[in-house]
Amino acid sequence: MNLPEFERVIYSRNPLVEVVCQLRFPPILKISHQEPVEFQDEVRLQYPLFETSQFQITPELLKQFGLPLQHDVSYNFKSEDKRWNLSITKDFIALTTSSYERFEHFKQRLIEAVRIFERIYNPSFYTRVGLRYQDLIIRSRLNLEDKNWSDLISKKFSPELHDVDLASSIETIMKNISLVDKDGKITLNHGLVSINDQINNINEIAYLFDADFYTEQKIELNGDVWNVLNQFNKSAGKLFRWSITDTLHSALQPQSANTTDS
Repeated sequence: MNLPEFERVIYSRNPLVEVVCQLRFPPILKISHQEPVEFQDEVRLQYPLFETSQFQITPELLKQFGLPLQHDVSYNFKSEDKRWNLSITKDFIALTTSSYERFEHFKQRLIEAVRIFERIYNPSFYTRVGLRYQDLIIRSRLNLEDKNWSDLISKKFSPELHDVDLASSIETIMKNISLVDKDGKITLNHGLVSINDQINNINEIAYLFDADFYTEQKIELNGDVWNVLNQFNKSAGKLFRWSITDTLHSALQPQSANTTDS
C-alpha cells in the first residue's frame, strides 16, 4: 500500500469494537494435554476469570480421507470486567479486547503475557503474527443521522456510496479485499451492515471496517514480533484515516497521540 502519511491521533469517540492480536507457533502438545496451572498463576491477577472452550478442526484432508474430526481446547483467561481475554491453545496465544484505548497500552499487556508464555512453554518460533482491528461507524452515536454515507466514507474507498444513481438504493454492501504490504498481508472486509442491538437500543445501518494485518513468515523469539506489530499498527491507522472523510474524522473527535496521556 502506498498511502499518504497522516498525523497519529487518538479518537475520543473511539469506533473500535474489537482488537485482536494472535501469535501462532508450531504445536506444543503439553498445552492441550495439561491444564495451564503455572500460566494461570502468573496471569490471574489481571485475568482472574477462567474458562475452557473446545472447537473443531476440520481441515480439507480430514474430510477428503474420511478421518475423524479433531477437537482442540482453548484456555481463556478474562479480566474481571470481561473486556480483556487472553487465550492459549496448543498452537497460538491471543489477546482480545473490547476496551482498546491506544496501541501502547494494548502492546504492554501483550508483552507481559507473551513473556510469561515464552518462559513457561518456550515455543520454537512464530509461524504467523496477526493484528486485527474492527471499527464500527454508528451514525446515531456520532450525531450524524443527517449525513449520507458519501459524506463519511471516502469516494476512493467505496465509490458506490458516491454514485448518485445507485447510492440511495443500497441497503447493505460488503467487500472483501486481499492486499499485500511491504510488512505483510492484509485481509480487509468493509461495508454497510445491519445492527440490531436491543441492549443498547440500536437498530440501524452501520459501516464496518474489519482489517486483519498479518505475516506468515517465520519469526524468531528475539523481539522481531514487536517490530512487526508496530508496523501493522501504523499501517492500520493510515488505512482507516484514508478510508474516511474529514467530516467523519472530526466527528470522532481526534486528539494528537503525542498529547494524550500514555
